[in-house]
Amino acid sequence: MSQWRDALRATPMRLTLRLVALFLLVSTVSFLVTWWLANEALLSATENVLEQEIEELSASGDPKTIARAVADGAQQADPEHQILRYDGPGGPVGNYLGPLPGEKLRQVDLHDKGQDINGSYILLSERVGDALLTVGQDTEAFNDLREVFVNVLLFTLLPTAVLLLAGGMVIGLRSARRLNAIEDTLERLTSGDLTARLPVTPGPPDDLSRVGAGIDRLASAQEASVAALKQVSTDIAHDLRTPIQRLALVLDQGATDLPDGPAQEVFTRASAEIQHISTTFDALLRIAQIEGGGRGPHFVPVDLGQLARDIAELYDPAAQESGHQIDLQVSGKTIVQGDRTLLGQAIVNLLENALHHSPPGTVTLAVEDRTLSVSDHGPGIPETEREAVLRRLYRLDRSRNTPGSGLGLSLVAAIVQRHRAELILTDNHPGLRATIRFGGGN
Repeated sequence: MSQWRDALRATPMRLTLRLVALFLLVSTVSFLVTWWLANEALLSATENVLEQEIEELSASGDPKTIARAVADGAQQADPEHQILRYDGPGGPVGNYLGPLPGEKLRQVDLHDKGQDINGSYILLSERVGDALLTVGQDTEAFNDLREVFVNVLLFTLLPTAVLLLAGGMVIGLRSARRLNAIEDTLERLTSGDLTARLPVTPGPPDDLSRVGAGIDRLASAQEASVAALKQVSTDIAHDLRTPIQRLALVLDQGATDLPDGPAQEVFTRASAEIQHISTTFDALLRIAQIEGGGRGPHFVPVDLGQLARDIAELYDPAAQESGHQIDLQVSGKTIVQGDRTLLGQAIVNLLENALHHSPPGTVTLAVEDRTLSVSDHGPGIPETEREAVLRRLYRLDRSRNTPGSGLGLSLVAAIVQRHRAELILTDNHPGLRATIRFGGGN
């Protein structure tokens, strides 16, 4: 059912249904116009025949002669098919003497059990002097015409519409499947699988084939760019990380060898700065790898609640030393699709931020269904800066003189985006609440 609902929402299927609806509308209008014209033509022909009969019956102009001609004609005519009547000075004569509604040309239903008349007739009445001469015939010809058009409708127009609808739906479903394949490929590319390509489509090339080829070319170029970026990152990591580590060892050794004094303090501060540079460098590479797809998440079912328990247990001793208490709350179904290592890194970063920026007290780590949140009672983040703190190396004014690189929330944001989840920063009254909400597709 879902597949059909998605297919009906697809543009090719909607275009097909609209074209079929347009065909039905045009065909129905043409059919009705044709039937109306045919009916009018038959009615005009019937009127001509009735006028000719009236002229023949009233040719003498003598009321008695007209009454005798009508009486003779009525005896010979079959009242089921022909009506003759003359309302003259001597009274009405003919094969129908009941009431006559209206004058001129009209269609009426007549009933006379004595004359075996019971049906619909086309009547024409004209004044002949002071008398009224009426002739009519049954509507069998009109019934036959209606039956012909009904047969045309049932055996020609409707089957054609059904065949067009069926053929259009087949074509629409085929186009919808191709669009679904394009959408799936784009989804895989968006999620970091740069090897995703569109399947080969049989048949002659068309606009969708050209779009697919363009997507494949774009994916190939993106894959090559990411591969080059990955190689550059690897080269940077290899060429710079080792000298940085060596410099840190030299500074540590120098601080150890020097006697206590200003020189040793300089070496110690320099060693700390080098360590900070190394940490920042590693964090930037980590974010670049996650955002660039170089380290694509290995999505498997992850118990978010159990992961939170493990991390809370690991950080509980350090939290107690700083005067904090981790309040762990887990409820509901907490299974999500994701990379356990990356999700763990996101929880660790949020928890460390909360412990670092809040005074001694309770830090809440809550997992409910597919939502994880970390809440503290610190100074929080102003609403106007909640988007800015997700940028790399951005730090609030009050944090510029405290240890840190400004990459913790940036790394969390990259991991959350990689999992197609949502990171929401809100006020905890007081403090900050960071919430990660996973969608239904994870």
